[in-house]
Amino acid sequence: MKIGEFAQLGQVSVRMLRHYESMDLLTPDSVDPFTGHRSYTVAQLSLLNRIMALNALGIPLRKIAELLDADLSTTELTGMLNLRRHQLRAEQSAAAAKLAEVEFRLALIEGTDMSHPDCIIKELPAERVLGQTVVLGEPPFDTSEIGPLFGSVADRLAEAGVRHSAGVGIYSDAGHGTEVTCGYRTETAQELADLQVTELKSCTSATLIHEGSMTRIGASWQHLSEWCISQGYSLSGPCREVYLETGDNSAPDTSAQTGWIVELQQPIIV
Repeated sequence: MKIGEFAQLGQVSVRMLRHYESMDLLTPDSVDPFTGHRSYTVAQLSLLNRIMALNALGIPLRKIAELLDADLSTTELTGMLNLRRHQLRAEQSAAAAKLAEVEFRLALIEGTDMSHPDCIIKELPAERVLGQTVVLGEPPFDTSEIGPLFGSVADRLAEAGVRHSAGVGIYSDAGHGTEVTCGYRTETAQELADLQVTELKSCTSATLIHEGSMTRIGASWQHLSEWCISQGYSLSGPCREVYLETGDNSAPDTSAQTGWIVELQQPIIV
């Protein structure tokens, strides 16, 4: 096939194929002596994919030539790619955490310009939450486990046929970190072996509605806490987030950043 067709099939540019040829990495199957037109075969796709895979690992092209000459096995190549995939995912998670911290601090700095509905004092009734718990480290928190945990709990409740309503995040100081229970409100008395029951007592609470990106919810929490203290209230008990809307009506997942409506509940001593 012509070089243009092979380039399209291999998802690379003609310029890149010519560059690989100049380095003796991938030479055409044949070259017309009169026109100079280059032709490739489907069988050469395997070699092209190996070159592209090694290049994706950040290996210089001259080093790739040495690896190809050494006849790198498929197992060795897939192992290298899997390792690189894990590295990139770790870098992506680290970058996401840094971005969340920047968003949080930016929201705090812009606090005077942020639109917050008035904080409201409510009497919260006792309620039962079925869920699972994870312990976060030191702030800024890595919340990547929270979304999947809510999904896991929702799936388990569905399997057991347990009816539930809004998702609830319960945050408390565990001494060795912040303990977060991810669960759902339910009135059932049924207990599931792999889910813990949290009985929340009735209490007086200061509340605030957070709307929008979850990356800025920390600023809303700070605003609520400052308001409580300015009013002379003492903070008491584990605070809660009630997920009223999560964008697509699915389980709470911080990968979704728009359409959120969350009620922040901070128990207080009046």
